[in-house]
Amino acid sequence: MLSKFQKSKKILVIVPVRGGSKRLKNKNILEIKNKPMFLYVIKKIEKSIYKPRIVVSSENLKILKLCQKNKIEFIKRPKYLSKNHVEKHDAIVHAAKYLSYKEKYFPKIVISLQANTPQITSNDLDKAIRFFKNIFKDKKIKEVFAVDKNNLQNGAFRIMTYKTVFQKTLSTKVGIFKTNYIDIHNMKEYLRVKKIIEK
Repeated sequence: MLSKFQKSKKILVIVPVRGGSKRLKNKNILEIKNKPMFLYVIKKIEKSIYKPRIVVSSENLKILKLCQKNKIEFIKRPKYLSKNHVEKHDAIVHAAKYLSYKEKYFPKIVISLQANTPQITSNDLDKAIRFFKNIFKDKKIKEVFAVDKNNLQNGAFRIMTYKTVFQKTLSTKVGIFKTNYIDIHNMKEYLRVKKIIEK
């Protein structure tokens, strides 16, 4: 049963945390500061001034148990949505639909948050949310996504209106938010980011 507190939350953060990883085994649970990477990221985002509802989407029992142990809300994702060829956004759509059908929960803003970008900060996300709220006001379809210093999308986060989650065409109302994060896809990147964070 959805609590009044949860239902009042207008911002939903969905963290897709797949168990399998082709290039770096168990990528999402490799430790950063003695925490599995995805939990490290979530603990940082919990400090957001917007106090979003945070939900993990995963098919992996070990990850789901870690969520349970750490009192992180989760949705058990179907295995067909956890294969290598499946797009991350498909997991976002599944989670949003699940919450709408099961709980009649319709947030105003949905954020796709990547678990393998542990350099993210709640301060950056808050700035990006503020930027999102102030652009293309009153538009039902708009989004803001993170880019790196070379203006390339890095996947760290994607902020959308609820309706944008389900659209079938490209957005025309798009903003970008510059970051200097490193996405972790291999051991070299993991060790580099771990060294930066833990120095």
